[in-house]
Amino acid sequence: MPSDVALQTEPAAQLDPVLAGLLFQQHPDAVLLVDLSGRLLEVNDAACRLAGWSRAEMLAMRPWQMLLATSPLEVREWLRSRSRDAAETFILTLAHRLGHVIRVEARVRRVASPDRGDCLIVSCRELPAPGSSTGPSAALPPSQFAHLQQQLVQLRQHNKSLIEAEERLRLAMELGGLGLWIWQATPDSNPGHWSDRLKEIFGVPLDAEVTHDMFLTAVHPADREKVDAAVKGALTGQDGGRYALEYRTLRPEATGGRWVLARGQAFFDETGAPVRFIGSVLDITERKRAEEALAQLNDGLGQRIEERTAELKEANRALTREIEERRRAEETLRRNKDNLRMVIDTIPGLVWSSLPDGSIDYLNKRWLDYTGLTLDQASGWGWQTATHPDDLDRLVAYWRSILAEGVAGDIEARLRHHSGAYRWFIFRGVPLYDAEGRVVKWYGTNTDVEERRKSEHLARGQISALTQTLSAVSREANPDRLLAHVLCVITSTLKAHSLGVWQKNDETAAVKMVASWEGGELHLTTVDESEPQSIDKEDEVPHPIWADFFASGKYCVAGDWNGGNIRVQMLDGSDGPWYPWRAGEVENPNVPIVVQRLLDQGVQSTLVVPMLLAGRVTGFLSIRFTRPPHFQTEEIELAQALAHQVILALQLIRLTQEGHRLAVLAERNRMARELHDTLAQGITAVIMQLELAEDASARGLVEAVDPHVKRARDLARQTLREARRSVRAMRPQALKAQDLPQALGALFKQMTEGSGMQAEVILRGIPCHIPTRCEENILRIGQEVLTNALRHAGASRFTGRLIFAPTAILLHLHDNGRGFDPQGQHDGFGLTGIRERVEGMGGRLCLRSRPGQGTSIRIRLGRLKAESGKFV
Repeated sequence: MPSDVALQTEPAAQLDPVLAGLLFQQHPDAVLLVDLSGRLLEVNDAACRLAGWSRAEMLAMRPWQMLLATSPLEVREWLRSRSRDAAETFILTLAHRLGHVIRVEARVRRVASPDRGDCLIVSCRELPAPGSSTGPSAALPPSQFAHLQQQLVQLRQHNKSLIEAEERLRLAMELGGLGLWIWQATPDSNPGHWSDRLKEIFGVPLDAEVTHDMFLTAVHPADREKVDAAVKGALTGQDGGRYALEYRTLRPEATGGRWVLARGQAFFDETGAPVRFIGSVLDITERKRAEEALAQLNDGLGQRIEERTAELKEANRALTREIEERRRAEETLRRNKDNLRMVIDTIPGLVWSSLPDGSIDYLNKRWLDYTGLTLDQASGWGWQTATHPDDLDRLVAYWRSILAEGVAGDIEARLRHHSGAYRWFIFRGVPLYDAEGRVVKWYGTNTDVEERRKSEHLARGQISALTQTLSAVSREANPDRLLAHVLCVITSTLKAHSLGVWQKNDETAAVKMVASWEGGELHLTTVDESEPQSIDKEDEVPHPIWADFFASGKYCVAGDWNGGNIRVQMLDGSDGPWYPWRAGEVENPNVPIVVQRLLDQGVQSTLVVPMLLAGRVTGFLSIRFTRPPHFQTEEIELAQALAHQVILALQLIRLTQEGHRLAVLAERNRMARELHDTLAQGITAVIMQLELAEDASARGLVEAVDPHVKRARDLARQTLREARRSVRAMRPQALKAQDLPQALGALFKQMTEGSGMQAEVILRGIPCHIPTRCEENILRIGQEVLTNALRHAGASRFTGRLIFAPTAILLHLHDNGRGFDPQGQHDGFGLTGIRERVEGMGGRLCLRSRPGQGTSIRIRLGRLKAESGKFV
């Protein structure tokens, strides 16, 4: 019997590693260390002598290369089926390197290694051959040795075929999702092995040792008895040991269990005892559910057929009518299909469909007529030839993305007309799903959006220009600068060189230039430059362009400045003839000078746009470009829309000036009425009492003088109170119904609304009493600084902090605008007025600003001195 020294793992674990290695190598028996996959981890010298191979050669081999009549699958299953820490003894037949056969007694034990996992220690001792008197190492006769060599070669070829068959079987099982079990009988135990896939199907941990009882607990209770009987029947030889059964498992995550299909075969020895039981398991839950659904459907269908049959027997004539109606319905359906195909081919839209992989399988006649391609050319992915090259990669990438996600989508790209012109289309695709949620078809349309894109471009230009104009209106306190803002926006939007604004006198029918926008600045024309110009003289034939231009105002006029010989053309879509700018000479000699200056600056064309007010042409806007006079329709329409803003600016300036004049006049009238109703009447009453006192004194009525004087004094005091009330009435309205922080917040919101600037007031501390005059000063300072930030700084954020500290009141005003040099001259900034207000309150002012770094103003007001009303 082999020695058990190599199998006693516990004492060996306490030995010195060097000593343990020496014991392993010097052990007289052949000792091998094998992992569960069949890889030799270590062999001693006795094992090498027993097999006739070197240590390096044996470590590169596998056990089934030395064992006779075994396959890799059998060896791996046998290794994995060994029980842990249980010693087992086997009689094995090995093939020596020289070709002779060796019978050995092998003692096997499965142990756990901390660094190598579970492995097997195999101790082998050669047994004498039956009937041999010379011992186990006796040589065979030459004829038997040659025969044995031939058998070994055949065995090795057979093992190679088994390895290849095993790999094919393993691959087929993985692809088919099959689970495999192997049970075999041995003299000492009945080991069984489940593949990882089989454990997954039954919900058993991958490292669990599966027993028959554990297997039955994983079977649905309703099927356990049936399954147990089938297994036992196969092992007792029923039906030739064949095993075939469908049953349910108890997977925790599967409500009601999952169905599996088990197939197996039991093998028996010559005595009829089972020695091996091999089989596979396949998860058929989805198939069973489909079968159940189909059975339910069939049952329902059968019931309906029976009911229908009964109804047909009771009403044969009704059935005849129904069949006739169905025939007519089918005929109608056929006609509807034909009509639908005709409609799809004739609707004013491009319709298509594709397979789930995105290849086009149908294009309606409109699509083919538009692109000029045939169905064969455009099918599949051939439609790409009709897509604009600049849009193709983007379109294909988007199409593949929604194919992968299975969701509807749309994208804009250009599609080529059969004439070669490209137009913008919306490519829209919608998936069609089956009952299981899989995409089975794609349907889509191509919608022409060329005109819509032009309209959107025009609308975006108008909205952008209007937004900038409104922003300028909200920031610009000086109405005279509003026209400059509007002209700047128009120049930037149309990418023009400069602009000229001309107004028409209705009485004289003459036009004059009122303003010009050049080099980013507004130039108001001088008297000579703005001298009225008569487009058509009374004694001349009306100009073919300007006469209709001022009469109707429907169309714009293009000007071609080629070489200074200016000619004009009516832009009415007809591509009409060109005419000289004027029929006669220019009356104003300064105009040719302006024209030459613009030519020197590179101006090549003009776009003259009529300015309409109440349906009448009140002037025109001359837009100058440094490119030839080729104007697109959307560009002309955008210019016409922007010209209305010039009229708006001019009218707003006029109304603002008129409103200012009327407001000043109204305020003067109000103050006159206030003075008349209070001060004038009061002083008149005082004078009357003094005159009565003087009269009484002149007549010697001394006692009557004092009452008149007293009443005069009372009237004078009352008049003084009325005067003070009138002064208080001039206090800012913002401070009448709210405190200072609220008034500042309301003022900031009102001033920045619609300007794009974000302004806020931050309050710190508990507000205390502040004299009315100081509140008004603080409010006016905040108003002045915010106005300058809006007008000059170009800031996007303005912050005001009002801090009520125990010993002082602090006002911090900051913007993130372009900043300025405080040492330079800035007459329009209002610093002088701010300093005077702060000094008048006894406070201190600190100003910090640098170009590009915003502006910060800090005002500190100390403790309020009651007797002076100032902060110290």
